[in-house]
Amino acid sequence: MAIAQTAITRAVGFGRSDVITQLEQGFTWLGWHGSTRTGIVTGISAYSGGGTVGSSNDTYEDVRQSTSTGIGTGASFYITRSSGSVNVVAVNRPGFGYTNGEYVTLSANDIGGSGNGAVAIGITVRISPVGYGSTNAFYDFDKSGTYPWGVLRNTIQSNKRYGNTYNGFQITSGDASSSYSMNITSGSDFHPWDTTNTSNRGNYYANRFAGRSTLDVPVYSLPNSNIYQYDSSSIIDSSISDGYGNFTLTGTVGNTYALKLSIFKSGLDPNFAVFSFSQPTLSSTILSENTFSTFFLHDFTTNIWDLNELFLGGVTFINPTTGNTVTPTLEFRSWIGGSTFYSFGAYSSVRCAEFGYIQTNNSSGTSLNSPYIITSYSSNAYKHSKPDIYPRIYYRNNTLDSVPVGSNSNFNAVIKGIPLNAQMVPCPYYLPDDFVLIDFDYATPAANIQQGDTITISGSEVYTVITGSYNQTTRTRGILFCARTV
Repeated sequence: MAIAQTAITRAVGFGRSDVITQLEQGFTWLGWHGSTRTGIVTGISAYSGGGTVGSSNDTYEDVRQSTSTGIGTGASFYITRSSGSVNVVAVNRPGFGYTNGEYVTLSANDIGGSGNGAVAIGITVRISPVGYGSTNAFYDFDKSGTYPWGVLRNTIQSNKRYGNTYNGFQITSGDASSSYSMNITSGSDFHPWDTTNTSNRGNYYANRFAGRSTLDVPVYSLPNSNIYQYDSSSIIDSSISDGYGNFTLTGTVGNTYALKLSIFKSGLDPNFAVFSFSQPTLSSTILSENTFSTFFLHDFTTNIWDLNELFLGGVTFINPTTGNTVTPTLEFRSWIGGSTFYSFGAYSSVRCAEFGYIQTNNSSGTSLNSPYIITSYSSNAYKHSKPDIYPRIYYRNNTLDSVPVGSNSNFNAVIKGIPLNAQMVPCPYYLPDDFVLIDFDYATPAANIQQGDTITISGSEVYTVITGSYNQTTRTRGILFCARTV
């Protein structure tokens, strides 16, 4: 089945906030923005109960309501004890559908256990008077300041506790003389309230990812840190890159050339789409000189995981070996939701569905423990010096077989059924068959293949180039990532 595609362009001289709007419009075209949410919990008017649990100083980060006098749902609360008694009750997840004065109850079993002296807590909530997000706008955003940002609330399964994925995007650099770059992070919930209130009965930090530390955000208890808070004057610490230092959107020419965001939406899975930034009017002799970050969010359709227990939250970058390379290679670098780097370690959110596949101990700062996995595919046109790390896609050398097969079996140009990442065993998701890898060998040297060029297999099977890596010396040959357009 053919894909659908669109392109959203920003003219020469675009600003950082224009890129956030560009993404916002792309998600509108995809139909991925969740509907407006109202009645989010922003504070607590009063609370009572809790009992005494010995002399404990425990913290309960993500306590959900057991009952409510209204129809509000999804809110959770921080509860802390000092010398056994409750001394702080504050908002964690904002929920939605609440009314001012609604009374919710937290179970004693979630705050120390009734057998240990805990009793239920009753909470009277305060709510925001406004709604957040719409079907054509980010759930939350700030396009002012030096580092504009936007948060997408994408509903994967509306009837599931973690059926919404929250993807955050923030522009981190870019002007007329330097590359634009962007960070991405994700989580199972996000609090869009604009006011910080770190006192008892407050909401803690404004514009922040919500949930439980290590499960929904990589490290640190949220009440004690603002590192997961978006701000227009500073870059959120919880961020990931394409593997080359920055998630690069432009060349070093910055905004002196128009910026194009191309989106390729699967016809087989409407929750799967590939995004690619390019500057097509920037002069180039090879694709990588004017086509930059290509990626897809892990907001796809799947029944592998129960989204009452886990959330989808990763992103995969498709990184070509750049320039006129001797060994054309495409790298699939998959980051897991909420991923973050610090000087002392690399982490990801344990509740993220893909976490179980990354073979990390969630500690230490070495590359072996980084919250991403890599699969690289090398073109059959060249034998890579490290074939165990850069495997060639389908290949059988007829001349070396003791019982040769026909030459038509040696090589397969169009590879379908691409795994999300071959390092995931068993692989939980395969890219829809309208996205393929094409291994090619073209007799003419120095061919300048560009995004949008087409490859015709037959009259009923035509593919459009998205990104790729190739050599242009005596011939033009390499590997391309393509979408089926006919």
